[in-house]
Amino acid sequence: MGPKSRANGNKKAGGWVLVTGASAGIGRELARAFATRRYDLVLAARTESALDALGRELATSHGVRVKTAPVDLSEPGAPRAMAEALSAAGVEVGVLVNNAGVLSEGPFAAGALDEQLELLQVNVVALTALTRLFLPAMIERGDGRILNVASIAAFMPVPQLAVYAAAKAYVLSLTEALAEELQGTGVAATALCPGFTDTAMIRGSALGRPVPKGLTMSPKDVAEAGCAACLAGEAVVTPGFANKLITSGAPLVPRGLVRALGGAMNGGGWERLAGALQGLAAASGRAKR
Repeated sequence: MGPKSRANGNKKAGGWVLVTGASAGIGRELARAFATRRYDLVLAARTESALDALGRELATSHGVRVKTAPVDLSEPGAPRAMAEALSAAGVEVGVLVNNAGVLSEGPFAAGALDEQLELLQVNVVALTALTRLFLPAMIERGDGRILNVASIAAFMPVPQLAVYAAAKAYVLSLTEALAEELQGTGVAATALCPGFTDTAMIRGSALGRPVPKGLTMSPKDVAEAGCAACLAGEAVVTPGFANKLITSGAPLVPRGLVRALGGAMNGGGWERLAGALQGLAAASGRAKR
């Protein structure tokens, strides 16, 4: 696999940004957010036609250089192959955006094992491999950014999304650990933890159907928050006031309530959350008497 170049000849403004899962949703908007800041881009995803269309748009609209890298990150050797192809092309990745991800929903015991393992390969293994492959050069240069897309699901177990939420918890934990390890190196790692976002992934799942409209954000707003936090070197960013409330309170409340909160993120869970909150309020009232 080799990247195809689409350059307009202008000098890059701030280094190359590699965005995985760039063909749609949050990934596409992250590419646009970095392009508006004059970063040259490597767009990676499985859908080559969508990458080509986005590459033409960004090169024309923002005067940046764009390379497309069609890749399937569910294939174990894909991260290394992509890193080697970019190195051979003379592309120095200054910002790595690990956005690619897949969703698997339903009862864990009834889920297809191959789908669950593919989710882990894309959401965990490929993300880890790409981070490990590109980070040493950033440290050596004393400059770079890693942006890993996690989720508010990283803060709690989510029934019916058990593997997905567990994978996002790994992403958050890894990123926060790296943020500490990288102190003083000139490199920073950021975890972007969006809540419900209006993407095809959510619209096509049972997960998104019961969600109140006011809790859903646009991919553009999520991407803008993530891009800004990444460049500023923030360790964790959770866009949206409601999402901040949910995630900031999760470590402080009883685990039963955290599980109910996780249950509220899938079909039928909002009633359980309301009941858990009422129980917590009642218990608090008894304690005060």
